[in-house]
Amino acid sequence: MGAGVDLAFDVVMPTRPSTMPESPPPTSSVPRDRTRTIAAAIALLWVAAIIGATVQQGVLHQNNNFLIFRAASWHLLHDQDLYAAYPALHFDYYKYSPTFALLFLPFALPPFWVAMLLWNALNAAALYFAIGTVLPLRQANAARAIVFLDMLGSLQNVQSNALVAALIIITFAAWERRRTMLGSGAAAIGAVIKVFPLAGVTFALFHRRKVRVAIALVAWGVGLAALPLLVTSPAVLQMQYASWRAISALDALTRGFSVMEMLHLVTGTDWPNWPIQLVGAVALVAPVLARPSRHGEWEFRRLYLCSVLLFCLIFNHKAESPAFVIGVTGAAIWFASLTQRTRWDWTLFVIIVLFTILASSDAMPRVLQRELFDPYRLKTVPLIVMWVEVQRRLYREP
Repeated sequence: MGAGVDLAFDVVMPTRPSTMPESPPPTSSVPRDRTRTIAAAIALLWVAAIIGATVQQGVLHQNNNFLIFRAASWHLLHDQDLYAAYPALHFDYYKYSPTFALLFLPFALPPFWVAMLLWNALNAAALYFAIGTVLPLRQANAARAIVFLDMLGSLQNVQSNALVAALIIITFAAWERRRTMLGSGAAAIGAVIKVFPLAGVTFALFHRRKVRVAIALVAWGVGLAALPLLVTSPAVLQMQYASWRAISALDALTRGFSVMEMLHLVTGTDWPNWPIQLVGAVALVAPVLARPSRHGEWEFRRLYLCSVLLFCLIFNHKAESPAFVIGVTGAAIWFASLTQRTRWDWTLFVIIVLFTILASSDAMPRVLQRELFDPYRLKTVPLIVMWVEVQRRLYREP
């Protein structure tokens, strides 16, 4: 059994023994027992976060994001425009795919707080599980602890970002274990939630079954795109997709907490997003194409996973504070997987904790959040530096 896999995932998806390094046998049961105790404590903390976020956003008051998701499911069933304004039901607009509206239907049926509890549990459990598929238990404990606050922030906003991060990791882990359909399905489902998980498709560059992966991705993509036909007509679904494209075109003009916004703040220019995102995408895959001799190294592939998670945050023009769980998960896996940490590693980690993870928490004074971090998007900067450092390490010789 490979060292980078939790047993629960191993049962479904065996590891590749030639590429996944074996862990040495434990010298004592005491450290292992301590590790499991810590794991249980962290798991209980995550469960408390699920319950606390649900009480806060589903019992004390009804969260607007969740109202939008639930309403979209019913609008799809009744052939109403998903992307129109419905001020009597909620403020703001629905901006996800028609397929997501259908997949969300199980969370639109139960009472509000019950549905939110299930939704938060799905998001948190998926991320908790996914981290365990690429890290052994002790390192997974560290990564789960690091990402906890951002996971909680995503749950408090009742967002899908923790689930998106999990689907990116599961795409990577499934293809590592030659589970083509499972990995392709995770990538396609991530894409119908948010487009950026498609960056995970580049994990296929490491593996020989590229044609099979491509076929599986097309099959999943077509199937998911047509899935709303189970409840609506082709003409109405075509209208929904046209409306989705129109509202997405407006959103494409925003910059959020992204590299594009940082460039705008520094240079004062008003460049469109797509050229910068295209340059970022080329820079993302460049070390993989430049270092084919390293594709057989587990550490190299896992480091590229971290790069993809960071990329999906810092080049996302819609990135907001709740989305930082995606990038922070990449940083957490990177730091937890280090076998030896240099002074620079610790410095970078501390900067991320102070100026990214704690930037939107109660630990950061409100005046600094309001006057410094929010207007200048400073919490993005450590993750940009982190991504550049990861890319540098992907280029260097083993």
